[in-house]
Amino acid sequence: MCEFVCRSIRVQVRTTASFTREVEADVQSVVGYFQTTPELINSSTNLDIDGIRSSLDSQVEIFNARGSGFTINRISEFTVVITKYHPLHGRSYIQSPKWLQNKHSVVNVRNEDEKCFLWAVLSCLHEPSRNKECTNHYKPHLTSLKVSGIDILMSPKQIPLFEEQNQKLQ
Repeated sequence: MCEFVCRSIRVQVRTTASFTREVEADVQSVVGYFQTTPELINSSTNLDIDGIRSSLDSQVEIFNARGSGFTINRISEFTVVITKYHPLHGRSYIQSPKWLQNKHSVVNVRNEDEKCFLWAVLSCLHEPSRNKECTNHYKPHLTSLKVSGIDILMSPKQIPLFEEQNQKLQ
C-alpha cells in the first residue's frame, strides 16, 4: 500500500532482461525490453503491484510464445518512472500571440470564467461581424449547448460526449 502527497501521479515500470537458450551445443543470448501501461495513482487509489507483475509476466510469455525457448538469465534494468499527472483541460482566457492575432484567422473569446470551450464552440456557430472576442454575442446562445454530465473544464476525453449530446448543432 502506498500513499502519495501530491494530487495525482503516473507510475510506469520499464525493464530490460537478458534471455538465453541452448541451440546445437551453443548458447544464444537476446535482450528483451518491457514496459507497463502508465497507471494513474491518487489519494483514493493504491499502486497495483500485482497488476504490474502480471503485465510484465504476460509480456515475457508473449515474447516466448513463438517457441523461442528463451529463459530469463537476468534482469539488467528495472526502472520505476514516476511523473506528476496534469490532465489536459480548458482554462480561462489566454491572450493569443501577436503573430496569430495579426492573421485575423482565429476567434479568441475574452472570458473571465472557465467556459472557454463553450465560448469557442459558440463563436463558430454564431459568429458576429464585429467584436468577435466579446462573450456578450454568445451569452444568449449558451443554453443551446447540452452539457449534461460534462465538467465545464472540458477535457479531451469529454469531447465525444459533448459531440454526442450536441449532434444537431453540427
